[in-house]
Amino acid sequence: MLQKLNMPPLKYPWAHIPPAHPGYFTEEERQWLDEDYTFMAKEAVEKIKAHNLANGASWMSPTTTNIDHLRPIARFFLWLTLYDDYYERWPIDKIAIERDRIIGVILGDTPKPTDTGLYRQIAKCRDEWLTYMPYEWIERLAGHMYRYTTYGIMEEAPYRRESRYPSLLRLSFLREYTIAMYPYGDMTEAGMNYMVPKHIIEHPIIMRLRTLLCRIMAIQNDWYTLEKEMADEKFEVCNHILVLKHQHKISLEEAIQEAERIHNSYVEEMDAIQSDLPDFGVHQKDIKNYVYHLTLSITGLDDWYNGDTVRYIPSEFPKHIYQPTSTRED
Repeated sequence: MLQKLNMPPLKYPWAHIPPAHPGYFTEEERQWLDEDYTFMAKEAVEKIKAHNLANGASWMSPTTTNIDHLRPIARFFLWLTLYDDYYERWPIDKIAIERDRIIGVILGDTPKPTDTGLYRQIAKCRDEWLTYMPYEWIERLAGHMYRYTTYGIMEEAPYRRESRYPSLLRLSFLREYTIAMYPYGDMTEAGMNYMVPKHIIEHPIIMRLRTLLCRIMAIQNDWYTLEKEMADEKFEVCNHILVLKHQHKISLEEAIQEAERIHNSYVEEMDAIQSDLPDFGVHQKDIKNYVYHLTLSITGLDDWYNGDTVRYIPSEFPKHIYQPTSTRED
């Protein structure tokens, strides 16, 4: 993919660490897909099995050695990816209904027998997390799921439906949320078996690091999905490179160079902040370790994109059956 488009590799000043348990969840992932993702087209599910989505979690949490802690993170990586794939073409009002019910399950509701497997899988994630993470962390995750769905998927929908490019400024906010790294970024704490205290997670510096995490990984994702999205350009109008090309009326090569410049500016800022953290007192060592693990999630996913998935090859990306009238299985 990269050779075909002649794109340079993205570069980071942080460590690249191989996962402690590479490929551990391959068979379990196939079972999750066979049992709980039957509401998707069978041919789509078969292609997804080759994407190694659960292993993406292992790459992003490379220091997590406890399988029972890593399992719900891997389950969530698969779940969150397919949540986006499934709902991205739905009408906004129906997405809002699904959002609220799924958040209810994250917070403790029991899925109904007729609900799709998305509900059962996120309930399993919740129950597994609660064996080692506090409920306050679950509440934080639920809030991030609300914001991701509302300010990401739902606000992006009109642009995709109308095949209309947003401005670069508007896109930067949309992609900050649609990349889903506000909810998935919470997995850094789960992988560490540590919850950042409320007064620190709300500190402006930590909040800025979380924003930079989202923005770096949004461009990273646009980088590796470019070929797939160029093959569906009428719908995929929210890629940084394609928006830069359209807005500035420049060549694809020039748009790639400008996207890389923006990406690198975010990386430089995050690296500078990591080197000059505030004094968090007795929590200093833990917060330094937390920020270090945020950077590992960036380099880990970059490694996953480059060698462990075929998801973003156009021929390997499934076309899901859109079911606008029901969220339930027959």
